[in-house]
Amino acid sequence: MIVKKRIFPLRILINDAVLRRLPPIHSKRNEVLQDQMKAWAGHKGEEALDYYTSLIHEEQFHIFQGIRLSSGSNHFQIDSLLLSPAFALIIEAKNMAGTLTFNAPFNQMDRSLNDKTDTFEDPLLQAKRHRLLLQKWLQTNHFPHIPIEYLVFSSNPSTALRNPHNDPEVYNRVCPPGKIIFKIEDFLSKYKREVLSVKEHKKISNVLLRSDEPSPSHLHQFKIPSEDFLTGVQCPSCSMYAMERYAGTWNCTHCGATAKDAHKQAIEDYFLIISPTLTNKQFRHFIHLNSPKLSTKLLSKMDLKPHGTTKGIYYTTI
Repeated sequence: MIVKKRIFPLRILINDAVLRRLPPIHSKRNEVLQDQMKAWAGHKGEEALDYYTSLIHEEQFHIFQGIRLSSGSNHFQIDSLLLSPAFALIIEAKNMAGTLTFNAPFNQMDRSLNDKTDTFEDPLLQAKRHRLLLQKWLQTNHFPHIPIEYLVFSSNPSTALRNPHNDPEVYNRVCPPGKIIFKIEDFLSKYKREVLSVKEHKKISNVLLRSDEPSPSHLHQFKIPSEDFLTGVQCPSCSMYAMERYAGTWNCTHCGATAKDAHKQAIEDYFLIISPTLTNKQFRHFIHLNSPKLSTKLLSKMDLKPHGTTKGIYYTTI
């Protein structure tokens, strides 16, 4: 059964908000676009993995999609963790087009695409590192020793996989889409003896779920000053920040379009790229409103949590 379901990546939501609010000629725009392309590729690879793992008999596993755990001073995130009473399986998803060549002696992988070759860390090394960190996490939380296997899932069916050094680990643990189910079945056949009791299996799952920590914002890596972001309410028709509020409706001074709740996107953008807290004054400044009373009315109709009283009130999303 799926104990922890994958959520839509915060990274993609933040990048979308940044791209909406950056001027078209901003120097950081291309950097954000490149990051967004990688984020979407990763998410689609994880979704493909979720599809294939849904084909197995789910009652045999507790499945954790995109679980992020603390390893002390750092964190590690596993794309999919399958936990059975007999063993655990780490699966790392990679969604890369072109030709992937595994250079096992140097723990590297080359990707060739459009007459260009880029070198990356061998994803098997990442999977093994996550296995070590998960072993330490289980030990720290005083759980019984359990065998931990690992696989790398290449989600793009058109990607060519090359293993010039004939490394058996690459053959055995790097899986194109059609192979992943059979590898899982192989592990089920290999591990017949249950290491965990029903109670222990459930307890580990519960602690894993409680220990899951959402990914933090990555916005700081772009080093974009907040004053660089465009303010105002974006028109849903022409995308210009030219909407004004009157007669209970947002009206675009550029194309003439109207919208009842166009400010909702602005509020979402604010929480994603400006601050986790929002006051009435900050809201008015961000969406170009003059009326504190109208601002309070609009904020009260949003699914936000108020804190404080009177002039000190501020809002958060949780």
